[in-house]
Amino acid sequence: MQETHFARATDKAAAPARHECSAQLPFRIALGPYRLAVEFRPAGAMLDRRRLTCINIDEHRIELRQDLHGMRLAEAFLACLIRLTHFSRGCQQGCVEEAYAHSLATGIVEFALRNPRAWLWFNLLLSEHQPGRVGFDRVVRGVVRQPPSRPRRLLVGGMPVKVRVLSRQQTGSAFGWYDLDQREVQLFDGLNGTNLPVVALHEITHAVHQAHGLDSRSGHRQFQRAELRGWLGVIRHNPAAWRWLLWCIRGAGRAGMPLQ
Repeated sequence: MQETHFARATDKAAAPARHECSAQLPFRIALGPYRLAVEFRPAGAMLDRRRLTCINIDEHRIELRQDLHGMRLAEAFLACLIRLTHFSRGCQQGCVEEAYAHSLATGIVEFALRNPRAWLWFNLLLSEHQPGRVGFDRVVRGVVRQPPSRPRRLLVGGMPVKVRVLSRQQTGSAFGWYDLDQREVQLFDGLNGTNLPVVALHEITHAVHQAHGLDSRSGHRQFQRAELRGWLGVIRHNPAAWRWLLWCIRGAGRAGMPLQ
C-alpha cells in the first residue's frame, strides 16, 4: 500500500481528550478486516502531527485531532472513512475509475450496516450543522415512517444530474448506469435490499468523479479529495436525496424493498 499515513506508529499513546458533542463519539468501528478504536488526541500524540486525522493500523485506532468540531469534524471523519474504505479493498494508485466508484459505494454501505452507532453519530453531526431541519439522524434511527421520495434530480459539483429508473429491458443485465453525456444516473427498477443503496451510491459517485474531472488516469489522492468534496456537496445541496439514501441503507437487509 502506498498511503504514507498508514505508516508504523512512533508516538506513545495519550489519553483521549473529552470532547463535547450531542452525539456520543463511536469508540470502535469495523470495516473490511479492520477493527479500530476512534479517539480524539492532541496533535503531538498523533501518528502524523501534521494531519487532522490518522489511520493508525499498527495501534488499531483512528485518531481525530482533539480541536475538531462541527462540520470540520464531520469532514475529517468522512475523509478518514474514504481512505479506510479504499485501503481495506486494495483500491490504490493505478486502479481504474470504476474500481473507485464501487469501492466507495460498497464501503459506505458496509460501514453503515456494521457500525450503526458510528453511522448515527456521523449523521447527527451532519444534521446539527446543515441549514434547516434535515433530520438525517431521524431516518437512521427509524423514527421516520414515510419513505423519502426517490430524487429525480441532483446538484453535483454545481451541475444538474438526472436520476431515472429503467426497466429490465432497458438495463439488460446491468443494475445501473451513469450516462456521462446526458449526466444521468440510471437505476434498474427491480433493485432491492443491499443492492439498492450500493448501486445508487456507485452511480452517483461516477457523477462526482465526472464533476471533478477524474478518469482512470487520475491519481489516488485526486480520487480521495474529489470524493470527499463531492459527497459533502451532494449532502449539502441535496438533503432530500441523502435522506432517501439513508432510508435505502437502513432497509438494506429487507428483501424486496422497491424504489420509491
